[in-house]
Amino acid sequence: MAITHVKNNSNMYFLLMMAFVIGVSAGAFTVNGLSAIQADELNNYFHGFLQLLRNQTVDGNELLRIALIANAKLVAVLWVLGVTIIGIPFIFAITGIRGFITGFGSGFILKSLGIKGVLFAICSLLPKEIIIVPCIIALGVNGVNFSLNMIKSRSIKHFSKESLKKNFIAYCFITAFYSCFIFAGILVEAYIIPVIVKIVAPIIAK
Repeated sequence: MAITHVKNNSNMYFLLMMAFVIGVSAGAFTVNGLSAIQADELNNYFHGFLQLLRNQTVDGNELLRIALIANAKLVAVLWVLGVTIIGIPFIFAITGIRGFITGFGSGFILKSLGIKGVLFAICSLLPKEIIIVPCIIALGVNGVNFSLNMIKSRSIKHFSKESLKKNFIAYCFITAFYSCFIFAGILVEAYIIPVIVKIVAPIIAK
């Protein structure tokens, strides 16, 4: 079923994926545009964070709370944009911004740590991103499709309210479905990644 859905919406998945990739590229290039002062400040903060990881226990519950709030806001915004006809371009913009955040974070880690940054990025970013990012793109496709259905319902007179209601229920169900996977990614971010990072931090900090 999921494979069929992706095939039927391959063009939309491709466009949203491209928006994300463009955002990642923009974020990575922005790292190179940082001034020396900005780069030094971020480096000091980042290496202080690594030292903190080595010497203190990370509060997983606090990380969970922060990640829940951030991702809940993102899902809510995507949901709202999906039920508004004018929301389609903003869905692409948000996907691109999410890519920018990923690109900037990974780009800065690689620039700050060099080859060791690859290991740190794999441990700190990849486990959650590989779960959350596909869900965000899927939610974006879901929102764009629902917006297009709303446009179609206004242009086709015989498009019944019952059909629109069914589409809305399906839209909400799909949002809830992918939100469950995002929550799984949040759990990984809060409780698994800190453990992995704490293990590799001494190697990276050398």
